[in-house]
Amino acid sequence: MFFDEIKSLFEKKLSPRIYRINSENYGLHYGQVSKKKYIKRILLSVDLSLESIHYAIKNKINLIISLYGLINEPITNFNQLLINRLTLLSKYPTLVFVLSSSFIAAEGGISETIMESLYLKLDKPFNIENDKGEIVPIGRICLPNLYTRTKRSLNLDNLLNRIKSNLQIEKISFVGKSSAEINRICIVGGETTDLSYLRKALKYGCDCYLSGNMNHNFADYARESGLNLIQIPLYNCQMIALRKLYNFLSLEFPHDEFYFYDAKNPVKIHN
Repeated sequence: MFFDEIKSLFEKKLSPRIYRINSENYGLHYGQVSKKKYIKRILLSVDLSLESIHYAIKNKINLIISLYGLINEPITNFNQLLINRLTLLSKYPTLVFVLSSSFIAAEGGISETIMESLYLKLDKPFNIENDKGEIVPIGRICLPNLYTRTKRSLNLDNLLNRIKSNLQIEKISFVGKSSAEINRICIVGGETTDLSYLRKALKYGCDCYLSGNMNHNFADYARESGLNLIQIPLYNCQMIALRKLYNFLSLEFPHDEFYFYDAKNPVKIHN
């Protein structure tokens, strides 16, 4: 494939630029390329760790597609870790394309992947306005979908167990009563703790909100407003979404070679 082909596919369909929450890094993040640059080997990775870059160099990868970039803020000084990563990248003419938060909202992205993995039914997109005034379907508002044909309602304990099983997560933080009935769920596959999101979810009639982060203000607001709040580690969800993307790209470009790198979740759980 040519670089322009896969760039256009991401920007128009798989992870549109306009779906960024803020003005973070997106698109070509490292390397110089012409539109007709030929790409043969592509690596998908959650981040640009030294291990993932080393794997790319070892396998002579032409293009790394990563959720996170080398940096998230303007460079004020060159720290040693950044220098090490750039030095390693310079060993082989590899390009880096960063998806950033746009892959949270995208069709087939992280929010939608969580919804599908939990066998929930889509009700409507959960739209927010980003810092450029663009509407971003950052989340999904879902309805319960029970495994069995019984008429029993879904409660918070059922949902927590489903999350652990389907997303292979060991421990989950939550706010609410385990016996609370769940009728409408808002899923946001990011780590923002913007209280306006909770207010909007309540306005849409949601009684449960699931995301990748929770601070005290978030938890306190949820408790006071009667909203069940669930925090899940996002790494597993990101990996599932990237594997779906890997499968799609492999079928879309059958004559090219795709690689998948799993650096494992850097956050450990003490049992």
